Amino acid sequence: MTSKRPDASVIVPVYNCEAWLEVLLCSVLDQDGVDLEVIAICDGATDSSLAVLESLAARDARIRVVAQANRGVSAARNAGLTLARGEWIAFADGDDWMKPGALRTWIEHGRQHDLDVVIGNGFTFDALPPPADPQPMYDGQPWGEVCSGATWFERTVPNDDWVVCVWLQCVRRDFVSRHGLRFEEGVVHEDIIWTLQVGLRAQRVGFVHEPFYGYRRNPGSITNSLSPDAVARRAAGYLRVIDALVTAALDPRANRRLSRILLRQANRESGHLLHVLRKRLSDDALRRPFARQFLQSGYLRAMLKGATNASEVWRALRCWRFYSRCAA
Repeated sequence: MTSKRPDASVIVPVYNCEAWLEVLLCSVLDQDGVDLEVIAICDGATDSSLAVLESLAARDARIRVVAQANRGVSAARNAGLTLARGEWIAFADGDDWMKPGALRTWIEHGRQHDLDVVIGNGFTFDALPPPADPQPMYDGQPWGEVCSGATWFERTVPNDDWVVCVWLQCVRRDFVSRHGLRFEEGVVHEDIIWTLQVGLRAQRVGFVHEPFYGYRRNPGSITNSLSPDAVARRAAGYLRVIDALVTAALDPRANRRLSRILLRQANRESGHLLHVLRKRLSDDALRRPFARQFLQSGYLRAMLKGATNASEVWRALRCWRFYSRCAA
């Protein structure tokens, strides 16, 4: 590893993804026109992921491997943030894939427009090679514009097009350091809380429409697990996300329009929580603490304040009816 500051630090949290890890890392290392470092955090993997990382690191000095006890994806990313030296920070997951030219395009766009954050685009895939012309995940971003994070919320939240996937964000490291940004540990859906904090602080956000990042549909992920423990963790994560949105919305520094937008997103996330509890958690005893916390925290009022149409009002009423029954 040279002492020269890399253009980019790519942080990769790794947990039990040995089957796809080499493909992901090779797609990152093959990025052209960018001096980069890869910080791979092996988060207590129980398969051969660490051996794969060490083998690749022995062949390419740009890879830095850190092994830690299993503490979750947020703790792994935070360890990477502490070590990152690059001008820009990007994220990748161990079972995904990055198209050639992704980092160069994102960084050139960020430098050209003096951005704090570049929002990219991605596509989903089941197996490689990917489709020649993949369907972009997002279509409603302010393409070709530069705006503040607050304006980004206002332009995308109403259309349910807010990009919360951290692997579609290329963030200037000085911006992260200046604001002390870190992932909240021990929480599922941590991407949403991170993106909220980024957006609240960013003054210049830009957008690249081309879908460069491939997200593998992995049935083994926690969001697809039907185990009661995994579902309970998802429910707890949604409660924390709702709390973060409501807290930000009620901050005296938030203007009225931004506050309304954040409460509208809280309304939407409350609907996600409702779906998880209704469809994925059948035991009323397990549902009860989540329902009681939702009602006692005043989130129903926040949902109604954030509602802008009949569908969102109806969502709040459905939450009230379901949670009241569960909490009894």
